[in-house]
Amino acid sequence: MFDCVAIGDVIAYNVSPILQCETRAASGLSSSRVIDIAGGTYHMYCIISAGGNEAGNPKLSDNLMHIRNQSKCKFYVWIEPINKLSATAVAKVAQKHNDYVVTFLPGSDNTTPLSYGDLAGSILQVTGN
Repeated sequence: MFDCVAIGDVIAYNVSPILQCETRAASGLSSSRVIDIAGGTYHMYCIISAGGNEAGNPKLSDNLMHIRNQSKCKFYVWIEPINKLSATAVAKVAQKHNDYVVTFLPGSDNTTPLSYGDLAGSILQVTGN
């Protein structure tokens, strides 16, 4: 069994049922709002998607660190946003903690995945599940 929680925005919300994770995510949440819902029960894996629409947010990196610190997991998997500035912020947090990072091919909106099934497969692949 894959013990996980999906935390964050619409991407986390939509990949969560495929992975059969607990869901602490909703569409339209900013990274500052995700901080408020990140805490909860312990899980082996935290799957985090946040900041994809916040490239201009000067607090994005700090918010991502707060999200990670609020979460209670042994391992962390970050879903890299398509936006390059947001992706850089996610990559810095992940690299600092040796966390996993997965990418996805964007759909027609150039923000969300073309295939949530493929994204879930990438997450399972990096976690060895």
